[in-house]
Amino acid sequence: MAGKYLLASILCLVLGNALGQQQQSVMEGTYNVTQVCTMVKTGTQLGSILSCSIYYVCTRSGPVMQTCSSGYAYNFRTQNCALASEVECYYGMSNPCAGVVGSAWVPNVKNCQGWYYCNGNQIGGHGVCDKGERFESASQRCIYGDCGQPDSNSDEPGLVNYCSVVPPNMYFGSTSDCQTWYYCNAQGLQTQGECASSAFIASSASCGYDTAPGACDRVVNAPVPTTCSTLNKIEPDPTTCGNYYVCNGEVYVLNSCPYGTYWDLPSQSCVYRKLAAPTLGCNRCQYATTPFVNAVDKTCDTYYYCQNGNHGAVSTCPTGFYFNEADQACAPNSGLSNYSPYNGACYNAGTPSGPPSPSGSTSGSSGDSSTSSGSSPPTSNA
Repeated sequence: MAGKYLLASILCLVLGNALGQQQQSVMEGTYNVTQVCTMVKTGTQLGSILSCSIYYVCTRSGPVMQTCSSGYAYNFRTQNCALASEVECYYGMSNPCAGVVGSAWVPNVKNCQGWYYCNGNQIGGHGVCDKGERFESASQRCIYGDCGQPDSNSDEPGLVNYCSVVPPNMYFGSTSDCQTWYYCNAQGLQTQGECASSAFIASSASCGYDTAPGACDRVVNAPVPTTCSTLNKIEPDPTTCGNYYVCNGEVYVLNSCPYGTYWDLPSQSCVYRKLAAPTLGCNRCQYATTPFVNAVDKTCDTYYYCQNGNHGAVSTCPTGFYFNEADQACAPNSGLSNYSPYNGACYNAGTPSGPPSPSGSTSGSSGDSSTSSGSSPPTSNA
């Protein structure tokens, strides 16, 4: 029996330590590797835009960096390390024309509009595309399109085409909505489309209906980080419970909690979803395993329906009832004080905040609940 208690204690300690660790997003310039990993199948390998010898393996908990052996470079198209002389890569190179045979145009990785003209191994010239255009290395020409980064003259490289790091002949999802998909052809050109009446499921790289947890957790709809001056100041993401921003002294940088955890306001750390008290209004359908979930609400009487990681309109339990996510039903408030400590969405719910309103008072809500246009859970008699 003592052995069982010891094992349980060790497991709790390990789990607690794992959940307490904040996972900072892996960034390469403006390329958010962590975010791109949510768009592709687990196990997919992504290229780097900082070094030709680095690549990332996308795991369920985020990207894991790997390095090729000396003299080798990573070929994101074939998903393996090969002799550097046989790999077309321009990142981290002092001479972008090194290894070029004949004449060719290659990108300036520090400026998405920039290009170099190579005459064999020698730089024969350089320039930039016209305003409103960017250089496309796959077609070796300037094409219409935005650079997709705040400052095209930045010293940091920026990812302007997913097909620069995602392997070809592969469908992958978008972080802006659940229906959009992208595709990279063999030449490295990127196309996109939408699933007609269903979600794009990254785990199967296809359109379909999938109510499994995490089907559309890649959709963050995160606002553009604003400027800041207080180093390491943290702000929660207002829409995605599992994200938060950290100030680097100039702007807020997006970070993501480990899989299955949310940013917890009281502890200012990443906490297991059920226990976390996230910011008001963020989407608790992220990592949910039940169709109905509590909305973040100190009264604990609001809830919504989840489908593919998105939620419907907020509904409210009748007066005197709270929503019990475990039971998937509205329950009498007599059990709220026992429920709220174990469900962070209802943080401090059930704690008296003042004297009750007298009979006939117009304060507070009364009458029947307002329900969403979709499905609604039953009311519990317990």
